[in-house]
Amino acid sequence: MNRKERRAASKRSPVAGGALDPAQTAQIFADAVRLHQTGRTFDAEALCRAVLSRDAGHAGALHLLGVVAMQRGLPDQAVGHFRKAAESRPDIAIGHHSLGKALAAAGQPDGAARAFEQALAVKPDFAEAYKDLGVVLMTQGRFTAASARFARALELVPELAENFTDTAATLRSVNPALGEAMTRAAAAWPRLVPADELLGAAGLAAIADDPMLLGVLRTTPVRDVGLEWLLTSVRAALLRRAADGPDAIDAATLTFACALARQCFNNEYVFAASPDESARLAEQCTLLIDALEQGAVVPPLRVAAVASYRALAQVPGALRLLDGTWLDAVDELLTQQVRDADEERRLADAMPRLTAIEGEGTAAVRRQYEENPYPRWVVAPSQPEPMTVDGYLRSRFPLSPFRPLGERAGMDILIAGCGTGEHSIGTARRYRDAKVLAIDLSLSSLAYAERKTRGLGLRNIEYAQADVMALPSIGRSFDVIDASGVLHHLADPMAGWRGLLSLLRPGGLIRVGLYSELGRADIVAARQFIAERGFDATADGIRRCRQALLESPLRTLTRYPDFFSTSGCRDLVFHVREHRLAIQRIAELLTAEKLAFIGFELDAGALRDYRARYPADPAMTDLSNWDAFERDRPATFASMYQFWCQRR
Repeated sequence: MNRKERRAASKRSPVAGGALDPAQTAQIFADAVRLHQTGRTFDAEALCRAVLSRDAGHAGALHLLGVVAMQRGLPDQAVGHFRKAAESRPDIAIGHHSLGKALAAAGQPDGAARAFEQALAVKPDFAEAYKDLGVVLMTQGRFTAASARFARALELVPELAENFTDTAATLRSVNPALGEAMTRAAAAWPRLVPADELLGAAGLAAIADDPMLLGVLRTTPVRDVGLEWLLTSVRAALLRRAADGPDAIDAATLTFACALARQCFNNEYVFAASPDESARLAEQCTLLIDALEQGAVVPPLRVAAVASYRALAQVPGALRLLDGTWLDAVDELLTQQVRDADEERRLADAMPRLTAIEGEGTAAVRRQYEENPYPRWVVAPSQPEPMTVDGYLRSRFPLSPFRPLGERAGMDILIAGCGTGEHSIGTARRYRDAKVLAIDLSLSSLAYAERKTRGLGLRNIEYAQADVMALPSIGRSFDVIDASGVLHHLADPMAGWRGLLSLLRPGGLIRVGLYSELGRADIVAARQFIAERGFDATADGIRRCRQALLESPLRTLTRYPDFFSTSGCRDLVFHVREHRLAIQRIAELLTAEKLAFIGFELDAGALRDYRARYPADPAMTDLSNWDAFERDRPATFASMYQFWCQRR
């Protein structure tokens, strides 16, 4: 804080004489927060103490002092500040949560657990508090309770599972039997291991009622090879049990079997299957079909076992299953694989068609996504705090110059290539007053998106089938266009980009995604590997290819989440048409089309490294610098280039 700022602050925070004016107190605390955010912790601390000298119970100042103490590695001191803040404002959940974290760091797990519970009493949907409470319970050896808290955190904020390495590690930690079984399954692969050999005398009971594992299986495609191999062996064991005697089954095992079937549906049956399993499955399918035709009783384990290998909607007469009375887990499985599929068929039939779908290449792309709608997702991302598009860009690119769109009566947004709706739903929720048109080639993908959107009660998304190349014919324009996953699958990506620009209003913004030639070097190698070995893009071909890749140097592809589902793997390395390019080509089109580059969407680590290397480019908009940066770090854009630009 310079002399002028100190003088101003001292005028706002007298050290003697009467109480501070509330507005003055608020301003001084706001200054403290600002100084702390810019790294000036000592000055921030001084202002907090000035506030507390006249208002000893100011919860904000006490909390900020606790934050500073934690940053200095002084958890005991932080506990004192956070405790006073929580006592002053017991109605604020974050105060109890911060106290819990400080108590945990100070080696007081019992107190930490109580503080986290208090945070949850104030805010029952506080996902971070559930997660941190789970960590404390795990250190206390209370594994089942910890698993339940982690499961609730993932239910509230599905994004927590995006780093599945951490999720798999947590699963191992809360259930040591699961971790040991994963190790055994990996050591024996490709041999399928019986359940008692995997899990000891307890068998499936050792993992069948683990809350976190059940939650992950139902909602998140597993993205860990060791866990995949374990589940593949368990699935085979359950199929064998269904063949040997499906009637005698306990509720916990049946619930687990249904969760596993939902997992297999979510990943589109990407797990490997042996010839013996295929033969046994055929027998079980025949028995199921016969029972449905005859109106006979169907053992629930048979339903779950078949559903672990093929979607129940593909079984003739599957709708008759809905007439039965089932355990909740079975009924939920039937909703996923029969009721929802039936609804999606009706939605696909009623889906508006905005343009014709023409051309052999376009038809091939459409066919791929009809067969394998992409991406696979179950639970929508958590609801963000709505903001303006301008606010979002300022938060992502604080120093990049762009012309604000300003307050408008509704923001018209086009999602070109919306797939199964995860992105369109996120967009409609993120931007205030957004009106979204989401288009795609695939009716299967659009029907899934429509069903999920209706389930969330969203009314500001319009879905329709259309070809991106034909969109200029629809006679509409937009404030924002998002084309973050479609251009590289067009016959001519640059022509498609130009066509979308013709729909952009003056000053409008476009978010673009394009594949990087450098970043996808391992994908190119995998496509060559596939061509040389003759794997086809059928479900069986993809399953066999994945196992071959896992036994090759290209096992590194497991770093891509898409590797762990059939549609994802097909999109990743089997796509019928993909183009890749370099940053220089992007720069040329930006210049030709008079577009201002706003910035790349990247993780904080990559942005930090760029900033350190090119301090003279604080806005991080120099594409020649980015080109050099990528050449030195080819994995920077391994997923794709994703960036924003604006009409000049």
